[in-house]
Amino acid sequence: MFNNLLRLSLVLLLLPFFTYANVITLKDSAPKTYVVKPGDTLWDISNLFLHKPWHWPQIWRTNTQIINPHLIFPGDQLRLSINAKGQPIVDLIRGEQKPYIVRSPSTKQVLKSQQPIAVLPWHEIQPYFNHELVLSEQEYADLPAIVGNTKGTEYFANGDLVLVNQEALPKGEYRVVRKQQSLFNQNGEFLGIHIRHVAQGQALAPEMPQQSLVTLSSAKLEVKRGDRLIKELATKEVESVMNITAATEQRGNIIADVSQYQLSGKFSVVIIDVGSDDIARGTVMGIYQQGAAVIDAEPAQYLNETQTIERLFKQGDVLPQPWMKVGELLVFNVFSKVSYALVTRSSTVIRKGAIVTKP
Repeated sequence: MFNNLLRLSLVLLLLPFFTYANVITLKDSAPKTYVVKPGDTLWDISNLFLHKPWHWPQIWRTNTQIINPHLIFPGDQLRLSINAKGQPIVDLIRGEQKPYIVRSPSTKQVLKSQQPIAVLPWHEIQPYFNHELVLSEQEYADLPAIVGNTKGTEYFANGDLVLVNQEALPKGEYRVVRKQQSLFNQNGEFLGIHIRHVAQGQALAPEMPQQSLVTLSSAKLEVKRGDRLIKELATKEVESVMNITAATEQRGNIIADVSQYQLSGKFSVVIIDVGSDDIARGTVMGIYQQGAAVIDAEPAQYLNETQTIERLFKQGDVLPQPWMKVGELLVFNVFSKVSYALVTRSSTVIRKGAIVTKP
């Protein structure tokens, strides 16, 4: 049985996998105690204590005093103190009637009902991880398309039998996908086509020349003519492929929000123009943004204000604002030229064009 008090040492040391000196430090505002609440994530809690929250999982993995140090439950209390060497430590005080794993040579593991908190809100990321893709123009053009049905309608729902413009489509499960947006970098270079999962489809045995029949199911949106089919792929749990580290020399820009919003914030999923050659899943990057330039005139105005372009040619110097850190993101899916990332922290709204680089 666990002791009532389990000590989790947060030792301040240099992390060897960073190429720049980076000591783990506590925030001045770190609370002396914190009670874990339902809905908390380890990332949220680490934001309360640490300047760089991605350090927390690494520290927990090095602690050998606990059977599984990632098992923190709602009701547990975290208490901050300083040890005799001047190092900050966090004590974990288990709440009453907490679930735990029982291990012994003669018994199987038994996990009681309540679930520990997650490192990040993986359930928010999972749909984008398994169902959102980026394809090249040719890859997208090669996908078979839904062209209609026997009823002559343009829109289709669960249970409908639709025609697909490919002969002898192999039997099996398919995803019905739709072009969401074309992706370009800041220089206008085409990077790929973002496609969205809208339904499932079951290809039937080939019966007609030049086309195939597919039955629709599990529709998230109304299916329409022109939607494409892609062979169903095996799904993975996003957490199982995540090794969290900080970016070093990588640099890019936020080029889109997957939901096509103009502004993004915490827990938004964004697309950056850094691909698989330069980045891996689990990379943490800082987000940097520049305020609107100011025209130094009488009166002063922002460059993006109405009718200020005309004034720019008449009087006043343009004063650019500095790039300031406004948040952080975690890359969770990587494609050839772009990657998907979850915004884990933001101090203001985040706009397309923000720079992403080492945090």
